[in-house]
Amino acid sequence: MAKTTTPANSTSKKEQTADKIDEAVDKTSSALKSSVDSLKSGAQEIASSARDTAEATADTIADSASRASDTLRGAAASLRDGSFQERSFGQLAASLADASDAIRDKDLGQLSRDVSDLARRNPVLFAGGAALVGFAIARMMTKSGDKS
Repeated sequence: MAKTTTPANSTSKKEQTADKIDEAVDKTSSALKSSVDSLKSGAQEIASSARDTAEATADTIADSASRASDTLRGAAASLRDGSFQERSFGQLAASLADASDAIRDKDLGQLSRDVSDLARRNPVLFAGGAALVGFAIARMMTKSGDKS
């Protein structure tokens, strides 16, 4: 008894198969869309968190530069008026105060572009400044390590 398929029966199976394929495609599309939406949401949260952290760090740096500027102004005031050291400390204090204000007043994107432009215009100055900052950070870290 061989099973015979009629054209109507064959068409019905093809339609069922096509319906199952369409259903699988719809489920896959829905899952993919959900995954993409979830990834976008996660990326936005990460970007927002990174931006918040960067802004907090910029505020901390601005505060530190402001305190250093105040300290230099105090040191300059204690030196003999018109001396080289007094003028140097005064200029350094003014530069730090300007840098502190710039960090507070500019958004991070603009600040990044300004630093990048400075590095392109004065690569030796930028490298020297970066090395100086690195030495200062290393010194602060070794001092904090000695206290514990």
